[in-house]
Amino acid sequence: MEKGKGYSKMGSVHSDSTLISKIKSDNDEESLLELIDRHSGIYHSMVNHFMSNPYNAVDKNQLTDEKESTIYSSAMNYDPDRKTKFSTHLANQTKWKCLNLLNKKKRTKEFFIDDETNYMEPSCESFIGNINKEEAFSLFEKSLNEEKDLRVKKIIDMRYNGVHNKLTPWRLIAEKMEMSIQGCINIHNRFIEKIKQQQKYV
Repeated sequence: MEKGKGYSKMGSVHSDSTLISKIKSDNDEESLLELIDRHSGIYHSMVNHFMSNPYNAVDKNQLTDEKESTIYSSAMNYDPDRKTKFSTHLANQTKWKCLNLLNKKKRTKEFFIDDETNYMEPSCESFIGNINKEEAFSLFEKSLNEEKDLRVKKIIDMRYNGVHNKLTPWRLIAEKMEMSIQGCINIHNRFIEKIKQQQKYV
């Protein structure tokens, strides 16, 4: 089989670009799952390379839990007109994800939330701006309690209240919510963006 292509249940061949097009236009879950399965090895190899120091074990596990959302986000901002293979694009996205995490780790304790714009998990520093961490988490809890969309609280609770302080995988959340992975990620990211906008006026 040619690299970057896979066979669907109907036996047809789908390129990465075709899968990504279906994800963007139709929110096609099967295409997303195929893309995740196809490129998980690239993501893990990049994380293993940059987070190989035993000191980064916790962060490495955290990044491993971000695999599905990173591949989805990379698909959403992939531009085929740049003539770059998706595998290369994903590798670059993962590389900068790791490097930014390592750099931010030197300055502040991380607060892991997904950012749909830059495809990173912003640190407390980038989230709270000029207010302190207690005020930031107070704003987060207040916004969550006031949220009218009940799906938001369910997704946030499942995502961040897992065992051993590990993020619950998006695939598991999607199954429990009976939604698509990208649908859950988008609801999550809209809520985080809402908090960021509120924080500007604190």
